[in-house]
Amino acid sequence: MKKHMIVYSLLVLLLAANSANAQRFFKGQQGIEIRGGLANGYFFAKDQNQAYYLGAAFNHYTAISSRWVLGAEYYHKRYAYEDRSVSLAQFTGEIGHYFPLITDRGRNVIVSAGASGIAGYERLNWGVHELYDGGILLNQDKFIAGGAASLEAEFFVNDKLILFVNGKERLLFNAHDKFNSQIGIGAKVMIR
Repeated sequence: MKKHMIVYSLLVLLLAANSANAQRFFKGQQGIEIRGGLANGYFFAKDQNQAYYLGAAFNHYTAISSRWVLGAEYYHKRYAYEDRSVSLAQFTGEIGHYFPLITDRGRNVIVSAGASGIAGYERLNWGVHELYDGGILLNQDKFIAGGAASLEAEFFVNDKLILFVNGKERLLFNAHDKFNSQIGIGAKVMIR
């Protein structure tokens, strides 16, 4: 019975949100988003090195319900080294284009795919290359660049607030971690 009540409640929310869908994804609409999540398999295995990301972005919608995204992201990973750890940080900016793949009639749930160009800076162990036991890190801090492919599911709470789940695969040339798989959540507020 409890399961049915949850399903019915979700249906009522979706039907209530369907009444004002005319203000969704019109040309020139803009939004600000924040996002975060786990990366590089950390969410699947206990013994993986801790990795997470945080980001913010600006969205601008075009006439065909697609959108341009301009954002910044912080990625952090720890590598186990004896009884301590060595950290890797990446500060990146991205510009990308997302287009809808699947949408319901009222535009309450939208699944989008996107591609992005990424550039930024990678810092290993915050610039300290000599370790506590006398070991030396040979990798240096450097500029990185590459691209990403994303898949995102958006859920409209109302016309101004969108919650989303995002999966992204990043390929960064000249980076210590060339491939980064990310799974996260976020919220978007429409400002115009």
